[in-house]
Amino acid sequence: MTALPLPLPDPSAVAFNHVPYPDEPVALLQLDASDPVQAASAVYREIRRGRRVVAVACGEPDAAARLTAALEAIGVATSRPGPGEAVVGPGVSVVAGPACPAERPRAAPDRVLRVGLAGCGVVGGGVLVRLLGDPRFEVVGVLVRDPARPRDTALAAGLAVSDPATLLAREPDILVEAISDASTGLALIRAALARGVDVVSANKQAVGADLPALVALAGASGARLHYSACVGGGAPLIETVRRARAHGVVVRIEAVLNGTCNFILNRLAEGLPFDAALTAARAAGFAEADPSADLTGLDAGAKLAILGHEALQGRLTADVPRERLGPDVDLPRGRVRQLARLDVRTGEAGVALRPVDGDPLFADLPDEWNALRVTTGDGRVFTARGRGAGRVPTTESVWADLSDLAADRP
Repeated sequence: MTALPLPLPDPSAVAFNHVPYPDEPVALLQLDASDPVQAASAVYREIRRGRRVVAVACGEPDAAARLTAALEAIGVATSRPGPGEAVVGPGVSVVAGPACPAERPRAAPDRVLRVGLAGCGVVGGGVLVRLLGDPRFEVVGVLVRDPARPRDTALAAGLAVSDPATLLAREPDILVEAISDASTGLALIRAALARGVDVVSANKQAVGADLPALVALAGASGARLHYSACVGGGAPLIETVRRARAHGVVVRIEAVLNGTCNFILNRLAEGLPFDAALTAARAAGFAEADPSADLTGLDAGAKLAILGHEALQGRLTADVPRERLGPDVDLPRGRVRQLARLDVRTGEAGVALRPVDGDPLFADLPDEWNALRVTTGDGRVFTARGRGAGRVPTTESVWADLSDLAADRP
């Protein structure tokens, strides 16, 4: 890793004496688990706020098991405390509750929000299903390359468009941007923000290209920009950095940010040849046909730039030094991770292949999972882990951003 010119904190604000950690707040949720996906979304939003959760799953006898399965699909660790065991523990505590009371008619929203969706692939398609079933939102257009192509979710006549200008001309209140092309995505985000349209993006290459400028543009137009799904999939990594920054000066970030490389490195540790490990990553749905952005560290570098902006409130170029993962690369001995690291005090930043044996956060990290450790000047450590790739966890992150926008919109 190489030292880069970074905005350094005021040295007088950095203290290294340890202070006791305050207890994390606990949220007690009584949930109708007849719709476990919706119930899991309510839990996930509390986790993003940094709260431990006790979830009381009401409904049929299997309500707690259904909610647990929905949370684990996102990558949320759960526990099922037994009689006499502490209810509040590590992860989300899921407790079986009573039968649900008679369902009350759902109140119509005061205002239905018009949503333009850019992209209908793995993430966009997952978001579309949720949008079509939620009365708070009306989908006014879906930007796709080929409107005539059959899709998992049928689009109503006239909903599919192939021109970004046509999508924005339909005057959405919110743009959900989930396309794979960085330049097209960045141009669309800029155009939407300039019009005062709120944006939720899952495009890390677009957002990471120049996040401070996008934030400034949103501020100038009165729009809001949310991008939690750009980093970590279902793991609330951006929110964790924000909590750390609210506590004190961030001095170090260490993270595994690419699920594809983590999957491959786990297969290599099991003795699989590189090509077979890459093939397995593709079969599992984590590696693209062209995995170069993952293997060269470009993907992790863009995500580190976003986390760096959250920590420092300034620009960290996505073009940080990066080590490549490939069939001809000699890996260090032991358990290896593609580790993204930013040290504010030394200016060191980069993406490198590093041994992590003995590190309780990174060493046993499952295949597509991501993990983050943030250290503040007084020695406090904030961590997060979760599924860093896949339709369900990434869709959940986008959906949480959408729900926050809907709840906060005047």
